Amino acid sequence: MTQPTLAYELHRYDIGVKLRALRLKKKLGLGELGRPTGLSPALLSQLERGRRCPTLPTLLRIAKGFRVDLD
Repeated sequence: MTQPTLAYELHRYDIGVKLRALRLKKKLGLGELGRPTGLSPALLSQLERGRRCPTLPTLLRIAKGFRVDLD
């Protein structure tokens, strides 16, 4: 039996799906979310599509950009 990778484990939380849903609910483009977070639209897009795993500091910056708690 192989150990699941970190990416696989994080995928279970659907972070990218939740990020995109919240961004669209607030009617923000990737660039608009990028300004208050200091993150590039390209990185945000990769996070939404599950191409990259977010770090905790990145998740905190996104939460602050949305003005929501991390949970």
